[in-house]
Amino acid sequence: MAEGRIKWYSEKKGYGFITTAENKDIFLHHTGIKEFGYFGFQENDSVTFDIKETPQGKQAVNVRPIKKY
Repeated sequence: MAEGRIKWYSEKKGYGFITTAENKDIFLHHTGIKEFGYFGFQENDSVTFDIKETPQGKQAVNVRPIKKY
């Protein structure tokens, strides 16, 4: 699994982007989010995710927040 931070996410539009440590942006669609449904992510939240290759490019799937204790 890869790790990154939410660059931005629009609940209204249902998509956004995750930025990785390599400063690459990965598309995030609400259908790829596991724990929150498509609500709850804020800018700079830490997440783990898998990357899926699509005809439009890389997309984040199985996105989960990194829990802070």
